[in-house]
Amino acid sequence: MPSASKSFKHNVWQLIFTPAIAIVLILSVSLISFCLYELSKFVDMRGSAMTRKTAHLIYTPIIRNDKALLQEILDGSLEDPYIRALHVRLEKTNESFHSGPEFLPTNDIGLSPNSLEPVRRETRRTILFSHPIVDKNGLNPIGWVEVEMLSSPYMVIHYQTILITIAITLACLIVAGFLATRLFKNITEPLNHIKDVINHLAQGKLQTRVNPQKSREFVYLANATNTMAESLENAQQDLQNHIEQSTQDLIETLETIEIKNIELDIARKEAIEASRIKSEFLANTSHEIRTPLNGILGFVGLALKTDIDEQQAEYLNTIRDSAQSLLTVINGILDFSKIEAGKLTLEYAPLPLRQTIDETLHIMAPDAHEKNLQLIAQVDPEIPAQLLGDSLRFKQVLSNLISNAIKFSEHGNIMVRVAAIAQQETHLMLKISVSDQGIGLTTAQQKDLFKPFSQTDASNSREQGGTGLGLAICKGLVERMNGEIGVESKLDEGSTFWFTARLGIDKKQLIQYALPNLEQHRALICSSNETSREQLQALLSEWHMKQDVISEIHDIFPSIRKAHKTDPFDILLLDIAADERKIPPSLLNNISEQLADEFNCKVIACCTAAHQRLLRSNGQNLNTQFINKPIAYDALLKLLCDKLNISLSEACHEQVSNPAANLPATSVLLVDDNPANLQLASELLRGLNTQVVQASNGLQAIDACKTQKFDVIFMDIQMPGMDGFQATRHIRELEKDTQRTPIIALTAHSLTEQKAELLISGMDDCISKPVSESQLAHIINRWTSLSGKKEVVIAHEPVAEQEKLPLKDPNPDANTSVDVGLCLKLANNKPLLARDMLKMMLDGLPQEKLQINQAIIDGDDSLFSELVHRLYGSSCYCGVPRLKNISGFLDKLLQAKEANSAKEAIQSLNSAIDDVLAWGENRDLNDVFGVKAVAVN
Repeated sequence: MPSASKSFKHNVWQLIFTPAIAIVLILSVSLISFCLYELSKFVDMRGSAMTRKTAHLIYTPIIRNDKALLQEILDGSLEDPYIRALHVRLEKTNESFHSGPEFLPTNDIGLSPNSLEPVRRETRRTILFSHPIVDKNGLNPIGWVEVEMLSSPYMVIHYQTILITIAITLACLIVAGFLATRLFKNITEPLNHIKDVINHLAQGKLQTRVNPQKSREFVYLANATNTMAESLENAQQDLQNHIEQSTQDLIETLETIEIKNIELDIARKEAIEASRIKSEFLANTSHEIRTPLNGILGFVGLALKTDIDEQQAEYLNTIRDSAQSLLTVINGILDFSKIEAGKLTLEYAPLPLRQTIDETLHIMAPDAHEKNLQLIAQVDPEIPAQLLGDSLRFKQVLSNLISNAIKFSEHGNIMVRVAAIAQQETHLMLKISVSDQGIGLTTAQQKDLFKPFSQTDASNSREQGGTGLGLAICKGLVERMNGEIGVESKLDEGSTFWFTARLGIDKKQLIQYALPNLEQHRALICSSNETSREQLQALLSEWHMKQDVISEIHDIFPSIRKAHKTDPFDILLLDIAADERKIPPSLLNNISEQLADEFNCKVIACCTAAHQRLLRSNGQNLNTQFINKPIAYDALLKLLCDKLNISLSEACHEQVSNPAANLPATSVLLVDDNPANLQLASELLRGLNTQVVQASNGLQAIDACKTQKFDVIFMDIQMPGMDGFQATRHIRELEKDTQRTPIIALTAHSLTEQKAELLISGMDDCISKPVSESQLAHIINRWTSLSGKKEVVIAHEPVAEQEKLPLKDPNPDANTSVDVGLCLKLANNKPLLARDMLKMMLDGLPQEKLQINQAIIDGDDSLFSELVHRLYGSSCYCGVPRLKNISGFLDKLLQAKEANSAKEAIQSLNSAIDDVLAWGENRDLNDVFGVKAVAVN
């Protein structure tokens, strides 16, 4: 028979009191040991210092042969209450001087004082310290002095320390016992009461009810028990009535049974509906919790930017980290509840596969490198570069699997493999696997792995943490990608998590770079990691580059010398493992210089950021080019072409049967109340094969639709007077008898929060600000191709011109409120457009600041919300990250009707505006963006 389970009281004492006893005892013993050790050390230091001081004091009287002064110094030293006696002996004359009682006999037989080095001896009640008598320079020993110190005063301190520690230990144990007893009582008393009630119900006493409880959890349990009792009582009464009725008429009994069957079916449906409502409630609750959490994070961030001391900053950082951790948990619960409630929808947008995987690996790289793990990706080169799907959710699944692999691995590689298992003309099925060399999983663990709130064994759960929802969320997301997820693992042999996903093939998206042909060049790969070596070989083979491999660094020069006369190497790819500690910066520097001078061979070192900082120390390795691990496809390709002086030209992926140049231009109506947004989006659209008509409000958009038919309409949502929803409804009324025009919403808010409302209002799709040229091209292609109309041709600037663009401000300062590189990126790398956008913002900021603050003074919350939203929209299209973050945060508060909270943070907004204006003072934007000023006649 199985042994009886332990009582709850025993478990409480075992889980609370026993660890408390152990911890307190360990701390007590450690504290006593440390204090006694430090006290003993202090006694030795004090005795040695006093002996040395006495030796220095009596040196002069001895040299002067002033015996009276010598004896006076010895007698004066006895005034120290810790000194019992002193003795001086001169080595040359063999004279002795003594003060105080005779020395007690020592326990250290064989040790005796001398004039060469200090000696320490112990007696039963004292400690004897001797020190040579030398001059101030430590030379000319002439004898020694010996001081006998009492040890009894220090023993009192020993005993006091022990007694105090024992008292504190007992107090801690008493408190722990009291708390454990209190906890046991608070839990067991309600449980015993509920148990008694259930026993009475089991005995047929259905009138018994549970008394009101104080704790929330027990209130729920008490209500459920009372509800069950009421249901049982009602059921018993109903059953009695049915029995009495059945004795009267069999037909009525059959009808009653049929009615009951119907009621049970309704109850089942109600239960299913209740479960759905529960999931929906959980989703809404998680969302409501996330809103104040975002407020906490935002205001903590604002508080950290104010003048606070270090302790306040530490407290605020702790609050921020804790809130961020809680937000992560809430987001997981929100995703899970949305999946369970069937409300989670995936986007269908461009998904650059290699870029998505490389970005995910780089995000996870710091955690992996801390444990000396290597992240390696191998993507089948036959997979199309541009796919369609939800890149955010794809990253979420992949990053969760990689994160788990990092958590449960202590060494080796984490391998991400991507392969196509089925492909058709418009879509393909991918299989993505994440393999590690960690602790592995048992068969029992694998069965419950993808269930909600399921984790591995208790010890690993406590060590690694987590809610147990990660893999359950991954399973739900993968199923919505029309795929499957699974695991293959053996204990202590690692695991391989895999999932499949059905993604679309976007034939209209451009390939970023034409695939280069490097067959005229040759590379030497040096790597001790076989998997990393295979990754480099696969990438070079994809670019048709000849290669050779070695595993040890000392084989580099023999291999290069051997091949130099026949087929020399152009590049040395040196793979440095994350745990490599044997390569000093000087060695790599010498290798790079010698290879460059003798063999014209360039060195590319593949290593972590930490290794780069180490290897670049003291200005070394200037001839070595570094690339971050994990190795990204685009980064390595660009670096190789740069080192080999090969032009990496951008080329379109031409797969359209009819050239777009022969098609009429697409007509686009662009509606936005913000002039800066309107200008930028118009410039991007003009870079496509489009004819753009601008409207600054909803009324102008309606008037334009009355006079002209458009292929696509881009509609801003929040505008003064008539917003995007009202304008859309009016346009739909105009189109009752004509062909429907696709209306695309432009919103600065979360798409998942507004998408349903946008679609209900009559819009067809939505994209978030700031928009890019590729987003506009994709959305126009998508909707015009569905209606059989036109397609867009993207006109990229030549690579040579883009390479001349400035990467940073030529006159940088400590003010980082404006990011010039971000300005260029948002302006599609067009310096003139970036300059005009930033200039427009700088010119309008003083007036906008004045209007916002005046709206607060006047108490006009509507105008305040409108102005902040407009400012946020402008900052989305300019490289002003701090102003964008603060204005976006205030915009969210105002959207949530929290105007008072937004007003409290207005000082931070004013500060961000002032920083941007200060950056623009006395600064020539033409020089910043490297453009020439246009003379005005």
